[in-house]
Amino acid sequence: MDIRRVENRRRNLIPVIGLLGLSMLLVPTGCQKYAWAQANEEMRVLEMFYEDKELVVTPTRDPKPVSQVAENITVITAKEIRNLNAHTLADVLVTITGVQQDWRGGPGSLAFTGIQGSSSNQVLFLIDGVSQTSASTNFADAGAIPVQNIERVEIIKGPASTSWGSSLGGIINVITKFPEEEKAAAGMASASLGERFTGDYRGELTGTVGQFGYYLSGGKLHSDGLLPHNSVDTDRAYLKLTHQLPDGGDLRFSLGYSAGDRGDQMDPVARTSYDNTFDNLLTTLSILLPLTERIDWDLSLRSQWLEYNQLFSSLDTGPFYASRLDDRSFGVTSKLVWRTGDHSISVGAEFDRGDFELDQEISGRGRSSVRSHIAKSALFANDTIVVGSLTITPGIRFDHTTTNGDFLSPSFGVTWGIGEHTVLRGAVARGFMVPPVIYTQGDGLTLVPNPELNMEKVLSWQAGFETSLLRYFWLKSIFFRHDVSDALVATRLSAEEVRYENRDKQRRQGVEVEVKTIPCWYTTLGAGYTFIDSTDRNTHQRIPSSARQSVNAVIQFDDLKNTRANLVGRYIWWNAPDFTHGNYASVIWDMNVARKIYNNERLSVELFLAARNLFNGSQYVDDTLKNPGRWFEGGIRFDF
Repeated sequence: MDIRRVENRRRNLIPVIGLLGLSMLLVPTGCQKYAWAQANEEMRVLEMFYEDKELVVTPTRDPKPVSQVAENITVITAKEIRNLNAHTLADVLVTITGVQQDWRGGPGSLAFTGIQGSSSNQVLFLIDGVSQTSASTNFADAGAIPVQNIERVEIIKGPASTSWGSSLGGIINVITKFPEEEKAAAGMASASLGERFTGDYRGELTGTVGQFGYYLSGGKLHSDGLLPHNSVDTDRAYLKLTHQLPDGGDLRFSLGYSAGDRGDQMDPVARTSYDNTFDNLLTTLSILLPLTERIDWDLSLRSQWLEYNQLFSSLDTGPFYASRLDDRSFGVTSKLVWRTGDHSISVGAEFDRGDFELDQEISGRGRSSVRSHIAKSALFANDTIVVGSLTITPGIRFDHTTTNGDFLSPSFGVTWGIGEHTVLRGAVARGFMVPPVIYTQGDGLTLVPNPELNMEKVLSWQAGFETSLLRYFWLKSIFFRHDVSDALVATRLSAEEVRYENRDKQRRQGVEVEVKTIPCWYTTLGAGYTFIDSTDRNTHQRIPSSARQSVNAVIQFDDLKNTRANLVGRYIWWNAPDFTHGNYASVIWDMNVARKIYNNERLSVELFLAARNLFNGSQYVDDTLKNPGRWFEGGIRFDF
């Protein structure tokens, strides 16, 4: 390895290491002098480090406090997303400890997201519990998911198959906003403009009238491309309607639509370029009814339509490969929740069916068309048992698929609260991933079908703690080990044909550490570190193109009145082959500043500015897909 590259990595990690050191030195001295002036505000923030200010739904599909969650979970709120001036979900995920993202370009570009070293097709993306991961390809693009309608994002790091089925690597569940309850009409409008005509224009309107609530948002993201052949033009809209029923239940309907046209850079060596377009329509209808004082029944229906077009072109001769994927699915879930004494029991069943059609054309080889479907059904049950400061969460789920057989996913978790500020966590679980349907059916051209494929399986252990016992710090540490069997590997049959087979046994193990300080002079420091040892259990070799280490850091200023600012850094070292010529020499820093210039009871006006890649660093896996250099954007936001 190039010694200078190693030295550059170490030198560029100095700001992160310095941030941790600064937090240790600054907080005990400066905050002791300043604490009395901010005592009330600091106490509220300190409580937010650990005590249960909001419930999470992803671990057991029923709301419960974070202190009762045995899994490693991270929650990102709408306020944090706003502070980042994020355009899409990809902008948010790159800031999360334990999440590694290969992000190809500027806002709205393709993003491949892994958790604790997993591949991107082992992560299940959900919007309000509805899968955004295509059954045909097992891929969900975080760069195509808008953030304006997000209330929070719940991320489970590690398998969550007991509750959600196929999710070997983890869960990223987007919880959308609900109608504003206090007003008949409220809203927001914003516009930003950056280099290369990068613009983001948004609006939302929400309120409640009697028993009816509504939330409506829409927007457009456009860029001429911060890199060659990296343009983006996307539109999105979202609607949610709610109705409170007389008996305490409620009825909900949502509809989301997004569409885009993107270029994913070009390879100057191979002299090729790649373009893609997408249309995504998602609808849900659910009803929640209290059957008794202790038993609730929830029924939800869902449907999704995704059309995805790809075009590969030679810079010399023009298009040489084109494909169109039409992916349609629908599903239903019925769930009972029984809360009695120390127990909260969830029992449910669900069914999903996906149909897809793939049309392809390769220059000189003709056309092909593949049509197939997959049906999945499942039964699941879990319990949350609270005995004093001890919480026990057993769970089990049985999944049946028409393509890859059956799987049983048991799990067992324990949390133990020590005093008022510390909780210990431990969990063991089995999980799985259903192979993409295209692997079993083939694509009719280069991908040879393998109908004998088995599910990828994982046995996972996690243990750690979270504490705010230290006077000025919140600290969280998690140790994890994921043993994967029947891992899918591409086997080349000829110069033009590939088939996937269950061949590898892999182990991903490591540690996550996060630390945050209380506010001092309205400033909060935070940092996170993840180490991942991904190896082949047969050959004991490191798995190529997997993340080895990642670092996240943030300096946040908020005067609680008019001004907010943050400096957010991220670094990933990938175990990529030398021939990709990856560059991990720099920490990428983004700076965001916002200030209110007008504020009364009816209207507030805020100006914001973002400097992306502030120090013009380089961090990419492949030198044909480099990250954008330094660029700026600014805008205005109206809240009413």
